[in-house]
Amino acid sequence: MNQLALFNTTIPKEVKRKAEKLMSRYEILDAIIESRKLDLEPKLTQSPEPSESQRGNQFYSETEKLALIEMELEEYVRVKRKLTLVYDRLKPIQKQIWEERYIMGRRDVDLYNDLNITDKAYYRLKREMVAEVAEVLGLMKTWENKAVI
Repeated sequence: MNQLALFNTTIPKEVKRKAEKLMSRYEILDAIIESRKLDLEPKLTQSPEPSESQRGNQFYSETEKLALIEMELEEYVRVKRKLTLVYDRLKPIQKQIWEERYIMGRRDVDLYNDLNITDKAYYRLKREMVAEVAEVLGLMKTWENKAVI
């Protein structure tokens, strides 16, 4: 029995959309991570922004801002690692679908014609791949928790 036969590949549209969005951002995540790391570096020059005492009655904390950036950075790194785990374990044809469909932005019709596979086989491979991404990233659990509430 195929192991994926036990794996539920039917996922809600909202979860599929989130998984596909993350798959399409896979390559750019490295740039996002590096830019967040640069935001964490201390500034050596004086900034033209008003100091805390000049801001008025609003709350501002540079430490809190840096902590939030660091938490955001950790989340990006975690997502990138999980996506890499899924990507590395895909079938070669699924890797090709991921790269050409989600990173290069090619259309599904062009892809399955170029790969010389039927549309049914293409969409099955794609559905399995998106379901794996959703499962690894925990998107199904968060969606199920929303549905219960």
